[in-house]
Amino acid sequence: MKKIHVIAGFVSMIALLVGCAKTMQLNDPALYDQYLTRSYNQPRDVCYNAVVVTFRDRGVELTKADPEEGKIVTEKHLIAIYAGYGVVGSISHRYYIDVKGDENNCTIKVTKYKAWKGGNEVPDVKVDDVYSYYWAPLFGGFESNFDSEDETSVRTSSDIDLVVKQRTPDLKKIYDQYRKKNKKLQGRIKLKFTITPNGDISEISVVESNTGDSGFDEIIKMAVSTWTFGKVTKGNTTVTIPFTFSE
Repeated sequence: MKKIHVIAGFVSMIALLVGCAKTMQLNDPALYDQYLTRSYNQPRDVCYNAVVVTFRDRGVELTKADPEEGKIVTEKHLIAIYAGYGVVGSISHRYYIDVKGDENNCTIKVTKYKAWKGGNEVPDVKVDDVYSYYWAPLFGGFESNFDSEDETSVRTSSDIDLVVKQRTPDLKKIYDQYRKKNKKLQGRIKLKFTITPNGDISEISVVESNTGDSGFDEIIKMAVSTWTFGKVTKGNTTVTIPFTFSE
């Protein structure tokens, strides 16, 4: 369930997004360097997982989660509803985040932030207030999840579904190219494979196919075998996933 704040006080809430004191443009690089970047003495993978867990716990869907590149993008999500003087409005946010580092240190940086008041995107924010109400608690959430044993310990079906959703368009490109020499090609391929704790794929096989083209099936299997699913600390995960191809 998504967690949404309900805040009374129309004038004060509007001031969080626009105002004359310490206002910065959302396209100003200094905004992100000063307010939306933090470094930690934590492994990069721990920091990445902490960001994913924090947004999941807040009911925020991710439109991109690439553990290899360390890139995370949230959906546009409702963060607050305000009311006052007979007026009701809403504030929504979206974050673009890069997590970089190594086995000892990491940097979590919001590289782009978008905000909406009602249906209108705002070009600037009153940064001190937004930082106090939203950004500082968000980074606090990341920090509180450094020791999380949830996403970092076991691989969830939602993790797998997200990677499959992101990478399936690559298979469609292969299909489109292959159809140039086999106009009748279509059907479904079901692949079974094991995801290791390191996120790599092993023991991949075609368990079912009705495409009628074993060469195409083999190419799809090889393409999927290169996918990565991000690291966890416990156990292999074996899955069976169907892929359907049609014009």
